[in-house]
Amino acid sequence: MKILISTFLFLASASITFAIGDFAKKSAEDSIFREPFTLNLHIDKEHFYEEKFEKIPFIHDGDIYLFKGDEFGLNLDIQDNSIRTVKYQPDVKKADVTLKFTQEVQPDGTAMMMLHIHNNTKHILNVDALMTMPGRKDIAKTSILPLQPGLSGFESWPHPIVQLVLRNIRIAK
Repeated sequence: MKILISTFLFLASASITFAIGDFAKKSAEDSIFREPFTLNLHIDKEHFYEEKFEKIPFIHDGDIYLFKGDEFGLNLDIQDNSIRTVKYQPDVKKADVTLKFTQEVQPDGTAMMMLHIHNNTKHILNVDALMTMPGRKDIAKTSILPLQPGLSGFESWPHPIVQLVLRNIRIAK
């Protein structure tokens, strides 16, 4: 029997609110927002986490917001060996970078989060990342390996992630 952990809901809500900062104050003209959704995460054999989200962008001010089950692309405006803008691309076949964020649950009840990134550009890309986790108030930094041109990369974490934010995507010097 699964038990909803209400303290996770409260703590993660506070973390998410902090993580997305003041994006609601800024103009959302260039942001594409998701439909409202309920996030369900596997914690262990007997526990899960659930949270409802009303208005979260896919991308805002260059930050990419990822939740379990997301699969979409990014188009990069590259000029003078620099990324000027990052835009949401729902059609992964037309994307410069594709992202897929999943939670893999094993038969023994353990789970891990996995991010699959494919770089369709001719540049090595670097990216920073932040994440929020159930039951924690803080925002944790995490690392993403450089993305090689034309190749895929995989990142994994042995714990549930409420929200993964990729930011500061840039061409390696």
